[in-house]
Amino acid sequence: MANNQFISVQVNQLHLDPENPRLPERLKNASEKEVLNWMLSDATLVDLMASIAENGFFNGEPILVVEEDNKLVVVEGNRRLASIKLLANPLLASESPRTIKVLSDTATSKQTIPNEIWVYKCSNRIEVQNYLGFRHVSGVKQWPLLSKARYLYELFLKKGSRDYEVYKELAREIGSKGAYVRKLLIGYEAFQIIKNHNWFGMGDSLNEETFDLSLISEVLNNQSIVAEFAGVVINNEKPFETLQLENFEQLVKWLYQITETGKTRIGDNRNLRLLGKVLQNEEAKKAFIEDGKSISEASELTDLSDENIRFYLNEANINLNEAQRLIHKSKLPTPKDQALLEEIIDAAEVIGTQLKRIIRQNKLKTELND
Repeated sequence: MANNQFISVQVNQLHLDPENPRLPERLKNASEKEVLNWMLSDATLVDLMASIAENGFFNGEPILVVEEDNKLVVVEGNRRLASIKLLANPLLASESPRTIKVLSDTATSKQTIPNEIWVYKCSNRIEVQNYLGFRHVSGVKQWPLLSKARYLYELFLKKGSRDYEVYKELAREIGSKGAYVRKLLIGYEAFQIIKNHNWFGMGDSLNEETFDLSLISEVLNNQSIVAEFAGVVINNEKPFETLQLENFEQLVKWLYQITETGKTRIGDNRNLRLLGKVLQNEEAKKAFIEDGKSISEASELTDLSDENIRFYLNEANINLNEAQRLIHKSKLPTPKDQALLEEIIDAAEVIGTQLKRIIRQNKLKTELND
């Protein structure tokens, strides 16, 4: 810590971080110009450049740097450094070149482009990690989910263990919870497998920029039946060691591949909860996988309908009991109120008749089997 210090550095001596968790892996060894133009694809960078062009660079929040290979690498503050570099040299921009040229001309005329800035030089990356975790993983300026997961995975590799205590240790470092850390790491490992298998042929529509990590992360971590189907054992030292690649590919395509309907096989994210039910029921599983039925149609072959019926009946019972409790206070009931109650009574009679019939049929089947 004694070597940490504020120093003033020429902007041209500062380098963007090749290990920035926000960078897609394809840009890890890219040129600075390529990285700058990727960063320009985010419109908020242009907004930041416009602010600097008009008002100058604000030194209030320190840019954090470390010295690596005799170069000063910006570990925190890459967007601010990119903005300054592009304003100083708009020819670097192949993305939105006209806009960048206008902003550069404005900054030049107002003399708001700094030649040197104050930075906080840290002894090594480790001293910056906790700050990054608090700020960008669980803090006020959070990275996209994939960037968070990539950052945590790099920290995780240095720990060398998958004991749950390691998850809790990482969580403490970033001000989060162990379960959340494990969830992101499982999702990130799944992402790596998908990417390493060339996106299972979905490369035209799926890449690092479009990949929604939350889908695969949620379904593997929260639905044990789905994880089992894919051969993923969440609590194992090596969760993907027994991966059933063919099933895993199917799962990935259900989640991400757009069909002729314009949606995925899962469709709305709310349907994720149906997948485990469908895979657990052989008839529903066949209907979904082999017969091409929708997830909603297949789920009707499971006991999910009974669960929903119980839920709705319980809700109705609660609401009717509350109405009964208040009815003596009614002063101006209307014919519409009476008509609505009669509709409820009619619906209850239909449901009651159906339930009696099904219960009677099931009883007969049981007696015959005995």
